[in-house]
Amino acid sequence: MSDLAEKLAGLRAAAVVAPGPLQALAADILAATGMAAEDAVLAASILVEAQLHGIDSHGLAHLPVYVRRLLEHSILPNAIMQLSQTGPAASVLDAMNGFGVLAAHKAMIEAMRLAQAQGIGACAVRNSSHFGAANFYVELAARQGLIGIALSNAAPTMAPWGGREAILGTNPLAMAFPRGDAAPIVIDMATSVVARGRIRKAAQAKAKIPADWALDQDGQSTTDAEAALLGTIQPMAGAKGYALALAIELLCAGLSGGRPGFQVRNPHDPGPEPSGTSHNFLAIDPGCFAGRSAALQAIEAVAGRIEHSLPAADTAPRLPGQRAATTYAQRLQHGIPVSPALLESMTISAGMVMRAKT
Repeated sequence: MSDLAEKLAGLRAAAVVAPGPLQALAADILAATGMAAEDAVLAASILVEAQLHGIDSHGLAHLPVYVRRLLEHSILPNAIMQLSQTGPAASVLDAMNGFGVLAAHKAMIEAMRLAQAQGIGACAVRNSSHFGAANFYVELAARQGLIGIALSNAAPTMAPWGGREAILGTNPLAMAFPRGDAAPIVIDMATSVVARGRIRKAAQAKAKIPADWALDQDGQSTTDAEAALLGTIQPMAGAKGYALALAIELLCAGLSGGRPGFQVRNPHDPGPEPSGTSHNFLAIDPGCFAGRSAALQAIEAVAGRIEHSLPAADTAPRLPGQRAATTYAQRLQHGIPVSPALLESMTISAGMVMRAKT
């Protein structure tokens, strides 16, 4: 553990950190929970990828929650996941209450394998947990010339449109489209109007929130963050966002045989009960449709038209994923900023595993 303390001290003294040392520190922390070293390195690399892309809220910010749940075995550090191919282009992965980051990686690799053999592939996942930033998994597919899609249900925080009972989660959707030598087009979004974490931060700061973010327990619009945490988050785009979240729910739990969202456990809740999250990962080989060349030409035609279209008054058109790709290039060259939030996350996580070993 002295090596872990030394690495943490080095992080505290730095303004920026290269991805390698940060990944090594995260891997050491995960391995100290009992996770196999190879799995810890892979999981750490995925979390650091989120930091490199500037998606700090879904990278190492979640490490304290992951570590706590690994130590209390609500996430099993060395779950033996069961993968079954159930059709020519379909598989189901039972994550066996293992680490969602590893389950998601395994499932996307399987979906890609199926797509390369059949033109399209899907791997539904049950008994998983929070998998971090979805962009990583779909970009795996895009960088192999495939279209990647990732879906997940989540713990209930959102009411059906017109209701006030939390039944659906923020249910993310991500897609990535290859662009030859350019960075892929990456769409990665939740189906809620806002992340619950932003409401939680507002409550801690005793700050008001916009009136369209949430409902209180009585189903009334509220600007009180604490009341919002006791109520429900609003879906993006009203009824349309609700319908999209419902579709994702059915594609995840329905096809994997997993828990519906209203039975998924919030990862922030303490205790030994596993999350029971469901996902679905899909990969599509454009070469099996109009052809890879035709697909790339169509993607470039649309992308180029958008990039060179007329700007609005104070902004310019930007393709989804472009900002993250720019941030990635900058942070890969200059390092990842050691923000107070990153330092706090790593300190808390390291502290938990060091106390657990004493």
